[in-house]
Amino acid sequence: MMLKKILIGFAAILVLGALALAFVLVPAHRQIRDIERELPTKDDLAALAQTPDGPAKIAYINTASQEAGERSVGHSTFLVEWADGKILLIDLGMDAPTAVEFGELFETIAGADPAVSHGTLPEFLGDELSRVKGVGFTHLHVDHVQGIQPVCAAHAGPITVLQTADQSAKHNLHTADQSAMLDNSDCIRRSVLSADGRISDQFPGIGIYPLGGHTPGSTMFAVPVDGKLWLLTGDISNVHADMIENRDKGFVYSYLMVPEHVDRLAILRMWLTDLDSDPNMTAIVSHDIKAIAASGMDAWQKSAMPE
Repeated sequence: MMLKKILIGFAAILVLGALALAFVLVPAHRQIRDIERELPTKDDLAALAQTPDGPAKIAYINTASQEAGERSVGHSTFLVEWADGKILLIDLGMDAPTAVEFGELFETIAGADPAVSHGTLPEFLGDELSRVKGVGFTHLHVDHVQGIQPVCAAHAGPITVLQTADQSAKHNLHTADQSAMLDNSDCIRRSVLSADGRISDQFPGIGIYPLGGHTPGSTMFAVPVDGKLWLLTGDISNVHADMIENRDKGFVYSYLMVPEHVDRLAILRMWLTDLDSDPNMTAIVSHDIKAIAASGMDAWQKSAMPE
């Protein structure tokens, strides 16, 4: 009799837990499934290279990393520079305490080593931080956004934040806090691109495209440099090889951990793989630091461009 009561109580706890999880996740899944924006054609993307005064350089910084067997998870920032010296940063990583805390879940579920922080962007850039005139985010998860706090602490501003309408206005349980973080950052000013205006006049040459799939505001930045188009795709895939093979992230990740639109992600992976097959285009997956290093993109070094 006692065992029966215990089993009933345990079952009730499981049911309540499932209901609570559904209460949180179902609205987020419904929201992400409604976001399917038109994608640029290959000709649209290739045309970016014809923009006068486009970017002169692109480089990456690995702000933190975590080892899990043969996989190396990086938290990358991309620096786009123009001939006049201004810099646009795309994704900002995290400070050391946040990076270590963020990596604890990966330690638990994947047996990964503890995360190691390699530095904040002000620490990497030093006095060149003053050349940063804009930032953009492939999406608003904490590991891409929290680095705005050390940037603002070290930068007098103002810094323009380039966002699509979706990224500015559509949030879920994993992005709302970071949107509020941006609202409360005193060194930035938001620039929301219209549905038809995906190219920024302030930062000529780059294309900014809403994707959806991973988060409501997932965004691709297309950066032409010297005849090569770099497609910064964020977390549409977590591993470059998975993008090429069109492998999904699994049920637990896409349905329980991060509410994703899995059908949209499959379309995006195939689309990006087709673009990546063009010798003049390379799709970059944010967390696959080994693939980024092998892509031919330079690791950032202090620039000799005029201040």
